[in-house]
Amino acid sequence: MSFTIFFISQRFPARLKIFYKTFGIIGHRCSAMGVPGLAFRRLADVRFLWVRYALGILLLIGLMLGGHQIHLQSLREGVTDAATIDISGRQRMLSQRLTAFAHKLNDPVQRPAYAAATHEALDLFETSHGLLLARQAAFPSAADVYAVGAPDGLDARSRAFVADMRMALQLAPGDPRFFELLARLDSTAFAPLLRQLDAAVKAITADAEARLGRLGQLQALLLELSLGLLVFEALLIFWPAQRAVNQAMRTAKDRAADLAHRNRDLQALSDRLEYSALHDPLTGLANRKKLYAELERRLQRSAPCGPTCVMHVDLDRFKEINDTLGHAVGDMVLKRAAEAMKSKLHKDDLVARVGGDEFVIVVDLESADPLAQAQRIAEGVIARIREPMLIDENSCTVGASVGYALIGTDRTMPERIVADADIALYEAKRDGKGKAKCFTPRMRNGVERRHALIQDLQRALDANEFVAYLQPKIAFSDGRITGFEALTRWLHPARGVLPPADFLDLAEEIGATDLIDRQAALGGVDALAAMRARGWQRPTLALNASAKALRGSDYAADLRMAMAMRSLAPGDIRIEVVEHTLISDTGDKAIATLRALTADGFRIDIDDFGTGYASLSMLSKLDLAGVKIDRELVGDIENDRSRQVIAAIVGLAKGLNLEIIAEGVETQRQFAQLRALGCDTAQGFGVGKPMSREDALAWLDQHGNQPVVDLTTLEAKSA
Repeated sequence: MSFTIFFISQRFPARLKIFYKTFGIIGHRCSAMGVPGLAFRRLADVRFLWVRYALGILLLIGLMLGGHQIHLQSLREGVTDAATIDISGRQRMLSQRLTAFAHKLNDPVQRPAYAAATHEALDLFETSHGLLLARQAAFPSAADVYAVGAPDGLDARSRAFVADMRMALQLAPGDPRFFELLARLDSTAFAPLLRQLDAAVKAITADAEARLGRLGQLQALLLELSLGLLVFEALLIFWPAQRAVNQAMRTAKDRAADLAHRNRDLQALSDRLEYSALHDPLTGLANRKKLYAELERRLQRSAPCGPTCVMHVDLDRFKEINDTLGHAVGDMVLKRAAEAMKSKLHKDDLVARVGGDEFVIVVDLESADPLAQAQRIAEGVIARIREPMLIDENSCTVGASVGYALIGTDRTMPERIVADADIALYEAKRDGKGKAKCFTPRMRNGVERRHALIQDLQRALDANEFVAYLQPKIAFSDGRITGFEALTRWLHPARGVLPPADFLDLAEEIGATDLIDRQAALGGVDALAAMRARGWQRPTLALNASAKALRGSDYAADLRMAMAMRSLAPGDIRIEVVEHTLISDTGDKAIATLRALTADGFRIDIDDFGTGYASLSMLSKLDLAGVKIDRELVGDIENDRSRQVIAAIVGLAKGLNLEIIAEGVETQRQFAQLRALGCDTAQGFGVGKPMSREDALAWLDQHGNQPVVDLTTLEAKSA
């Protein structure tokens, strides 16, 4: 406001003085007039500032409306003047064009083409001339140029020019009068007519500028009055109040700034708390809470872009890295795996960490072939995670298994869809890890059955329902019985006798394999004691020992106690361990247990030899008694490659003075070929099926003193 007052005082000093003097005279006159003077004095009272404000606003509105009308008038005049100037300038151009057309009309060849154009241009020239004559009253200077009625005026010359052009249209080409007419047109168009047309344009332009100047001055005057009125209102009304308002605004601004600063701090704290509540602190990925919130949001979308897929990712071999290289390296592996998953997805997809090495991915698929797209994404994630990672000079390689499920049209709850993906992950890991599986309803049925079976497992352990079934072994040399293998069976009260394939995986999940093996082993030892009580001294008993059981602190002690309580010797027992149990180094507790058992006189056999990962150096460090050739190799003995592998195993075992046991022998031809290759002991359905304790004792009573099979006519038996 102060700048406005200064500007007006410098730009219009004389007029500002007039305003002050005028208001002073009005106030003096009104004070001497009684009631009107009283009314004016009331206007000076601060209680009636609103009256002054209203009067000032009304006056300002009147001045603004007047200025607006003048502005509109200026626009209208400007449009008319511009059109008139344009018409006047066009006359000059038309005169030159018509003169050029006149020369073309004298040419018989070009005349037909230019006659129509000449008529059109001549009509336009006459029409424009009439418009200019009609508007000459608004342009006094132009009226002097046109000089209507004067022989030398622009009006007379234009009419003569039009008459000559019409005559040119009537004369035939080659007419002698045509040349005189052209000469007259040239002198009229390029000399007096052009000069007068130029003068008319200048005169019209000058009159238009003068008129617009007058309107501008009037508009400027109204603007000055408006500015003066604004200054007056500012001095009497706004300035006193403005100081208080400014002070109040400064106070409010300071308080607002302080409040905004506090709000920013609170918002930053809220954002940090919200981020911490919704994200994993190690990887920065979403956590379980944000995962379910995002799934809920996507489920509530009315028109999703396409099917939504939920993938459950579990890292393979991560525990080995954590145990061998430490948790710091394990944390870096988790971060790298998180980055690997995000690199295979779009920015709108979600990756969440829901467990130690478990992740969930939420991705929107295209509608065309969502299952194929989901499989490609899952396999891409697996391949990306499988790439070697170099962390602190350690090369780390982990794998991943993925189970995924699609949200169907029934708008499944978030917990249900994540559970479906978890079920599919379980199936992928059961199928060998490093794979991707899509959820199917059949999988859920299997999980429900497994859950019921797990509950039965807990009950069965308490009820001692796991027993030893005994499968006989015979010598290839004479066909006589050499021993039995104790195989675990579950005497289920409703489902009957269940083999290990129906419950072993579930037992490993709940950590009950060692308890089950212990029950079966005790049952086998009891059966062997019963055989000894009947006078049978020849059969030995093979017990299967898991890696977990061997790593237990009391396995060897418990076995010694069980043997002593039944008056059995260590030589009566053979401990069978699967080949991958021997992967660990010599510091493994399982290796130490095996060495202790060997020192006590127990014999150790490697089970499923030829299909696992045992190293030759480990075989040389353990005092083994024998190796058992896996049933898959025996069943494929007709294949030359398998037969060569069996021959190599036999040669290796003979070199180490180990007994060679072939399991899975079912046919006469297999028996004959294995005997020819040098195997020592046969076991399989062709020899005898696994039997209960009572059946095994009866079978031993029947076949114990004679060859079980005829070496020439071995009869195959079915499972």
